[in-house]
Amino acid sequence: MKKSTTKIMSSLLVGFCLLSHSAKSQDFGEVFKAGPEDAELYLESYIKPIMLSFNNGLGSGWVNTAKPHKLLGFDLTASMNLANIPSSDKLWQFRNADFQNLRLQSGSEASLPAAVGGPTTTNLVVRGNAQIGPINFANESDPFPAAEGFDTNDLPIAGFPVPAFQLGVGLVKNTDLKIRIVPTQNIDDLSISLFGIGVMHDIKQWIPGLKLVPFDLSGFIGYTGLKAEFDIDVDETDSNGYRYEADGTAEFKASSTTIQVLASKKLAILTPYVGLGYNIGSSSFKVNGDFTYTDDMGQTVTIQNPIDLSFDGGSSPRLTFGARIKLLVLTLHADYSIQKYNTFTVGAGISIR
Repeated sequence: MKKSTTKIMSSLLVGFCLLSHSAKSQDFGEVFKAGPEDAELYLESYIKPIMLSFNNGLGSGWVNTAKPHKLLGFDLTASMNLANIPSSDKLWQFRNADFQNLRLQSGSEASLPAAVGGPTTTNLVVRGNAQIGPINFANESDPFPAAEGFDTNDLPIAGFPVPAFQLGVGLVKNTDLKIRIVPTQNIDDLSISLFGIGVMHDIKQWIPGLKLVPFDLSGFIGYTGLKAEFDIDVDETDSNGYRYEADGTAEFKASSTTIQVLASKKLAILTPYVGLGYNIGSSSFKVNGDFTYTDDMGQTVTIQNPIDLSFDGGSSPRLTFGARIKLLVLTLHADYSIQKYNTFTVGAGISIR
């Protein structure tokens, strides 16, 4: 069971990493021809909504009740979190003036899809007399398509699903310790690891008179960190003799810290709950290695470690509404969080007090 769970999570995270790198790897191979500065700017605009969606999803699914376990009580819970990307973030505005070498084949400005923005018919070129390092590429490159995104326009929710598998254990003083962990998994040329830790504590016990209030009230803080690496290997030459070679590694890191005050009330088998707090999310995407450009005269330049992106816009207040159903030891829960990217969570587990 544990092996199957790990494989499911790893497969989803592999999908995210591949999506973050490109919708079509050959498209980004072409974009890199414009030089590292242009490639970095293009890639940042393309993957930013996915990064923010992932950050918001990564910090969700921690709790489904404000009542801690009794001493050594425990739960095993699996949940799926999907942070919705609004329509306004599915496209980004490409302007020739923002780039050194990359150009639209026609026109000076156009809306291009982000990673979930659907298809496009727009073509790009690397301009003639492009300067990359010490080399001046005299000829304009062959036209190539702008990177497409996944078509989510007909879906009610657009984002990347983030799974969460965790163990919760009851400690002293009405405190729960929660652990998320995926040891390093190596799948082909990709490696992934994840670790998370959270603490929930009953705060009613410390407030005089509040013990008589007929609902549970707890504070929670949790941290989740993820790291993934995968290889890049590209060797392309266009009709003008413009050659681009890439031999490197892409590294993705994401972290999310969630702070909440939670209230819940058990009503027979149903437990409604509400949470108010703040989610702090950040992520980075780096491309390390050697990237070599060769012009039609055989001149070459090698650029090392061309991409280093950070995404810190995923932090925001969050308000969560949800409910849990418990049938003997089986639990089912669902909730909705209003935050930077509104997040829907569903899950199931076993819970023994």
